[in-house]
Amino acid sequence: MNPQRCNDLRLTGSGGANRVMEAELKRLVMRSPFDVRLDKPKREGEETLLYAFDARVAWVAACHHRTSSRISWDLWSSPAVRLEPLFADLLPALSSDDRLPDGKHLRFSVEVGSSSDFEASPLQLRGVVKNALVEALASRGVSSDVDGDAPDVVFVARRAGTPDARRTVVGIDVGGGARHRRGARVAAGLAPLRETLAAQLIMLSRWDARTEPLVDPMAGSATIPIEAAGLAVGAAIRHPADLPLRHLAAFRGLPTETPDLFPGTVAAIVALDSDAECIPAMVGNLRAAALTGAAYDRSIVIAQQDVRRLTPDDIGRLLPAVRNMQAGVFCFNPPYGVRIGGEHGEAELLALYADMGRALGRFSGWRAACFVANPKFVYAFGHRATMTKPASNANLRGTFLVFQL
Repeated sequence: MNPQRCNDLRLTGSGGANRVMEAELKRLVMRSPFDVRLDKPKREGEETLLYAFDARVAWVAACHHRTSSRISWDLWSSPAVRLEPLFADLLPALSSDDRLPDGKHLRFSVEVGSSSDFEASPLQLRGVVKNALVEALASRGVSSDVDGDAPDVVFVARRAGTPDARRTVVGIDVGGGARHRRGARVAAGLAPLRETLAAQLIMLSRWDARTEPLVDPMAGSATIPIEAAGLAVGAAIRHPADLPLRHLAAFRGLPTETPDLFPGTVAAIVALDSDAECIPAMVGNLRAAALTGAAYDRSIVIAQQDVRRLTPDDIGRLLPAVRNMQAGVFCFNPPYGVRIGGEHGEAELLALYADMGRALGRFSGWRAACFVANPKFVYAFGHRATMTKPASNANLRGTFLVFQL
């Protein structure tokens, strides 16, 4: 066969996330502790970016990048779609690869990504990659155990590439698994928005944390406000000690601490919900995200409020400093009428959308950004969208929308 050595940093997101992921990484690298130039990435479809691997860029992405779903380091690829040829390709390639973890012993696991065009099951693909790794590590004097519960390093096997040049790619997960698992949501609502999509929504709204307030009028468990606070200061979502970086020679000598990349930014964020039972959940999630205390008393405000009766004066009372700021941004995830079940009949749901549109229309000059999976939202909301971008929340297809109010 024809195995190829790869050396790419792979960022994978939800469908259509490429531009947002690229814009966020560029923003972060510019403020990182490294003097490094970020070249334009290659693209695989609308949800994957490939950068020439640089450990410093990978460190920034792994620790701080919020809009990607997975981050991995591609090591080798093969055109093989059968088990025996793939093993024959991988074993000699990995045995001589000095990028693999060193040391005396390694606990690792293997995860399988998209592999529908591989001529064996995902379980069989995982098994052959595992066997190749065990033998390759042993040839380098490293004993190993397969440990799915507490691995030192997670390897990833997937089918990737353009439709006319598909290959089986093996790499290392450097991003700490599924990126939407932030560890800050101790309580969730009925239909929570994934953290990665919340971060994408805020990026698409073009919120400027230095000059604009951000209001989530249907905050639920406060996912959007939490992501907004993190984006504002460039807070880390992963720390080097919790990542496999310490087992990889390429990352040695890089920082072990992750200070905010935009320190001193004091955002003005309001989290509202009409349901009083949501307030304790918001407080608990903010506490889990370390966003409570004196430093945030004037930055993040929580209140019970029905969006249909919301006025600019209400925001002025909640955030007195907002009077000295520009018009702001609404970011929200309204009910869709799908997962919420019978709580809202269609007529009631459309009436809610219309009432929201009228209420937010009081905020002249503001923008509104939302993710919604109900195609009737735009018509009922009553404002013309200036941006429409398809996306998905887990298995639910929806759309990012931005409006100028």
